[in-house]
Amino acid sequence: MTSRRLAILSPEASAWYLAEIAYLAERNALAAEKVARRIRAARKTLAEHPNIGPPGLIPGTRRMVVGSYVLTVRLKGGAPEIIDIRHGRQADGKE
Repeated sequence: MTSRRLAILSPEASAWYLAEIAYLAERNALAAEKVARRIRAARKTLAEHPNIGPPGLIPGTRRMVVGSYVLTVRLKGGAPEIIDIRHGRQADGKE
């Protein structure tokens, strides 16, 4: 178990996440809040259980499905880092 409260987001994942929440908020504020809550909960789960999820296509990564989104996670310095977030209908990003 790690002492971090939340898994970190890479700069790319953070930018994508903020853009996605802004996009959703323009169309449906409740949907944006729901996605934000789910991803925050996933970040907490990953901080507590960094090896959760099946292996990703790239060695050293794992995948986590959060609603309609797929998170790609790697361990960086022993801490989980979300390196990619995408909607399940999008093509694989960093995988």
